[in-house]
Order: sequence, then structure tokens, then C-alpha cells
Amino acid sequence: MNRALPLLLILAACQQGTDVADAIGNSGQAGDPRPVSPPQSQPLDPGAQPVRIGEGGSGFNACLGTGRVVNTTGLDVRKAPFGDATRIGSIAPDTSVTICSRSLDQRWLGVVYRPADQPELDCGVSGPVERRQGYEGPCLSGWVSSAFVRLIAG
Repeated sequence: MNRALPLLLILAACQQGTDVADAIGNSGQAGDPRPVSPPQSQPLDPGAQPVRIGEGGSGFNACLGTGRVVNTTGLDVRKAPFGDATRIGSIAPDTSVTICSRSLDQRWLGVVYRPADQPELDCGVSGPVERRQGYEGPCLSGWVSSAFVRLIAG
């Protein structure tokens, strides 16, 4: 058997947002095979990827940077660091955000930000955390394009 075939199947499954069983078809499983891709009427959603805090380690603040939204009338917040990911909110221009993580290609920032109606809310990311983890605090979080965030500190 060709050694490259399993790798190609895994890569195909990752690219399409499906699991390996979907990519290779029925493969001896009982029942009807599941569809490989979603219906054309639904956009592909790569799935949620929580904003991670504690990336610097337990000796540093949970999030290591602060930025300000610039050059836009409103910055879309997404569930994952992909342009096709579900939009979950928007951040107004000149709003301060806490930068907690980045995508590998540096095009997306995982941010934590206060709801517009609670500008004084403590998001709980200015001190250290024990381990790397998804943000579950009282503020909002998601992924934004790094092109619209100016680094202030960090």
C-alpha cells in the first residue's frame, strides 16, 4: 500500500473540516456514510477555537499585550482564526482589547474585550494563571484580524 495515501486522506479531512472517517467514505462502518462536505447553502465553519490565555507561562500575566482597534468602522470578531469562521460580534473603533494569543501565521489575534455597556469590568487577565487554557472569564473573547489592531503595550 502506498505510504502517502493515509497522509493525503488526513490532510484532505483537515482541509474540508471533516474527520478522517468522512474523508475515506464508509470504510466498513455500519449504516449510511455521512456526507463529506456541508450542503452548498451553508458556509464552511472551521469550528470554534477558544482564545488561549497563559501562553507566556505561569510567571507572566494571562495575556501579554494590549491593543486598540484602528482603521475600521467596526472590527468583526470570529469563533476561530479564519475568515470563514462564524462571526460572533463586532468591536467599535478605538476600543481597547487585550491580546492573549496569535494564529501561527500572525494574521489573527485572540483577544479579550469588555462589553460596550461594561467599560470598567475586570476581565481577569492582568495576573498570572497556572496553565495555558481557553479563556472563560466574564468578558467577551474571539479572533480578530491583526491588520486592524495597533499594539499599545506588550
